[in-house]
Amino acid sequence: MLADLGLTVRWTDPKPPVGRPGAACLFEMRTADGFQATMRVEASTPATVEDARLLYGATARVTGMMPAGPVDGVGDEAEAFTKLSTPGVRYAEYMVHARTGNLVVKVWLGVGGRSYVPVSSLAARARTVLRETVSSVPAA
Repeated sequence: MLADLGLTVRWTDPKPPVGRPGAACLFEMRTADGFQATMRVEASTPATVEDARLLYGATARVTGMMPAGPVDGVGDEAEAFTKLSTPGVRYAEYMVHARTGNLVVKVWLGVGGRSYVPVSSLAARARTVLRETVSSVPAA
């Protein structure tokens, strides 16, 4: 799924989410041209549905990315965000997160290059990872 973007994983870091129960993994990658690409997948399981709602809402408030709208077909609620920047290269980012009961899953994908990777391309891949992650977590 990410290989068709020409991404190769260089290393991973399975550091869990900070300050809450759950699991996560950071994938540090390179494009075929040697530019940095990163994906973080995070699944958090707060103790209650209300705590999960608060976590989900806080992400939208602190992300620093532009809202890209709701995402249908996954969880009780889901939305996406985008960002284009030029930190020496053109860097495109897409983040999507969803809440199902007390499960909150976030997928963030960023890819650098000489030109911006189309956000639609990042969105398709991040949404696939989100859906697969949500469906692989057993119901509480």
